[in-house]
Amino acid sequence: MILTKENNPAIFAEKAAPTVSEKYTFIPTTRILGVLKDQGWIPTEVSQVNSHQESNKQFAKHLIRLRRDEAIAPEVDKTIPEIVLFNSHNGKSNYDLRMGLYRFVCSNGMVVSDQEFGSIKIRHMGYTDEQVIKASQEFIDNSTRIMNVVNEWQDINLDRDQMRSFGRDAAKLRFEDPDDITVNTVLQARRGEDMGSDLWTVFNRTQENLIQGGFLVTNGRRRSRKITNIDKNIAINTSLWDLASSYSNN
Repeated sequence: MILTKENNPAIFAEKAAPTVSEKYTFIPTTRILGVLKDQGWIPTEVSQVNSHQESNKQFAKHLIRLRRDEAIAPEVDKTIPEIVLFNSHNGKSNYDLRMGLYRFVCSNGMVVSDQEFGSIKIRHMGYTDEQVIKASQEFIDNSTRIMNVVNEWQDINLDRDQMRSFGRDAAKLRFEDPDDITVNTVLQARRGEDMGSDLWTVFNRTQENLIQGGFLVTNGRRRSRKITNIDKNIAINTSLWDLASSYSNN
């Protein structure tokens, strides 16, 4: 993908927000991306908080998904590991790198929970490029382990009651007191490849439905929207991963 200053101002920021402390060290996101590029990680998707004030857009929280060459990345069910990078230039967050997964069949980006693979945080104080290089190697080393989890979940079949329970718990991550119609829709497959009853497939279709929205909820009175808020997206993704993990440990 092509990153532009016009569309992604926070990534190309050249200074920190004037409100940060004197101890804050400004580290351009482009510098982090350059180090990761040298390690084989290429940006594939980006989003940032949409500030109403034009002057704040260059400091806003932003998210970048990166992946390595598909020829060298481990793959299971057309799914490959990613790095999900968060940052802001307003002093409200560290550089935060998390393990992600991307499933080509549904163009779906997932985020692995901290319990499975802890996020790596890099402070805006005492920064060195070596910290990013070390983090990259940790992600590479753990990629195979995460893909093994995918394999394990594919081997776990949920019966009707388990699937129903999973769907209700998943729906509660986004909707307060979801009705039966909402639960059924969260569990619904959007394509033939997602018709299975194994844990991995059920997890994937509920994740897509929760994040993408587009269906009626509250007894058909309101249509759910796609989640674009970065923090809410991550919260649902990681909580859903933890929910699926609880079924794999039963």
